[in-house]
Amino acid sequence: MKKHTNFTLNKFIIGLVSIFTSQFAQSQCATTPFSGDWTVSSDIILSGTYSVTGTFKVASNVTVYVKGFASGGCGKLEIYAQKIIIDGAIDGNYAGNLGGTGGLGGNAVTSITGDQSAINTCSNKDNTGVLIIEGGKFGNSGSGFGAGLQGQNGQTGSGPKQQCLSISDECGMIGSPSGAGGGGGGSYGGAGTAGGNGGNGTNTYTATGVNVSTGYVVVGGSGGIGGNAGSIYGTANASDIALGSGGAGAGGGGRSYNVGLAGGKGGNGGGLVKLVAVDSIKVIGKIYVNGENGTNGGDAGNGGISPNCCSDGCDDPGEATLSCGAGAGSGSGGGSGGGIFIETQTIALLTGTLQSNGGNGGNGGINGIGTTTNYSGGVLCGNETIASGNGFAGNKGGAGGGGRIKIFVPSCSSSTVTPNYICSGGTSTANGGAGSYQVICAANGIAENQKEQYALTVYPNPTLSYVTIKFKYDLTPENISEINILNTIGETVKTFSSEELKSTNSATLDLSDIPAGIYFIKTTINHLSYDYKIIKQ
Repeated sequence: MKKHTNFTLNKFIIGLVSIFTSQFAQSQCATTPFSGDWTVSSDIILSGTYSVTGTFKVASNVTVYVKGFASGGCGKLEIYAQKIIIDGAIDGNYAGNLGGTGGLGGNAVTSITGDQSAINTCSNKDNTGVLIIEGGKFGNSGSGFGAGLQGQNGQTGSGPKQQCLSISDECGMIGSPSGAGGGGGGSYGGAGTAGGNGGNGTNTYTATGVNVSTGYVVVGGSGGIGGNAGSIYGTANASDIALGSGGAGAGGGGRSYNVGLAGGKGGNGGGLVKLVAVDSIKVIGKIYVNGENGTNGGDAGNGGISPNCCSDGCDDPGEATLSCGAGAGSGSGGGSGGGIFIETQTIALLTGTLQSNGGNGGNGGINGIGTTTNYSGGVLCGNETIASGNGFAGNKGGAGGGGRIKIFVPSCSSSTVTPNYICSGGTSTANGGAGSYQVICAANGIAENQKEQYALTVYPNPTLSYVTIKFKYDLTPENISEINILNTIGETVKTFSSEELKSTNSATLDLSDIPAGIYFIKTTINHLSYDYKIIKQ
């Protein structure tokens, strides 16, 4: 087997272009074998699992970026090598589970009296009528086990349109809708927080010398309720490690004379970085898997005024329909911090920086502003002033919780484990909870970790004839032996080739010709033994 010593990226990239293009086209989470030493000496983007027979090294002033879901990757980088040296940086920020999309702004204007156009034109000018204006829409929940949850829609606003009368015209006044609730923050090692409620609409106005129609009540909508945070998942000190979860999307702003704007997306969770060395491991550089900050809620629509609709000598505000400023949407949730897993079977020198922070909650959108109109009609028509009220700004989205950092060394006394670590929750109206940092002074067992990577699922079980075996994770091992069916006394009763499993990651086994009973599927994957009990009916 050819060795590659101090393989610089300039030479390495030529081979990687063809390798990565073909392999990543199949799966961004594939396992890629690498023979010899691999020194990354220029910035590069990686995704998936790499099995390196020699030393894996990231040189000083070099950054390895983890390709996240948002750009077509799988959000993780796992390195299994003889030795691992991180002098530079591994950047898995925002590479984890995706944040939810933001909600749309309010847009629709409806009317049970058929006067929806009265918000900006004249409609049925001599008769009463009512308009109903749409509130902002909630965003989508984030993705991942502890994803932040979506808020609720904003409520509608409503009120009467203008009405021309024989003596004194009556102004229309449309109460404003509210913004949608903000997104909850993602959780992993620490708990995220709930998103804030959307900004309220309003039914307030001031009028001097002019009457407002009493045909219908002026109603402002209450802000949509914010979404809850996701639940904490995973363990603090076992061998599991995971991606960070996404925050929920921001709420949209309510409509008024102007339409409301859409809210922004939730923050992505932090990625996953797993470094497992058979021999020593050194991290004096930096590893980041921070969650992404949330974005702003949708701005609300401003109020406005329709044209004057009555034909008389006093062209006053009583002839028009005014609308109040709407409530804005609340911000999106921050993504949770991701996972960092470091393991060695000998000694470790860990004095670098490890970060797995949650993202901040996004800010609320800007409230809608009402409108004012004046009329100075002199002695015959009088002086009139009317102003519609302002809506309220949106609140902040939920903060993301911190992630998880786990370090396994056989003996803490023989290693230096003093990293500059931080796994804080993000900030918002209420801050997210801190994640977990654990140093486990015991051998974790690399073989067991590797074995879990290539675990199989078996179904249906029990079965009448056919059984399917499939890799639990989207990983392709280097070596798979024949697949044997054993009886309860260890005798091989049937053998299958592993070619189908290698090529498609699953295989269907025909057991129709063996008697009913209990059997075991046995195979060897990457020199590790796998056994699964099945029942043939």
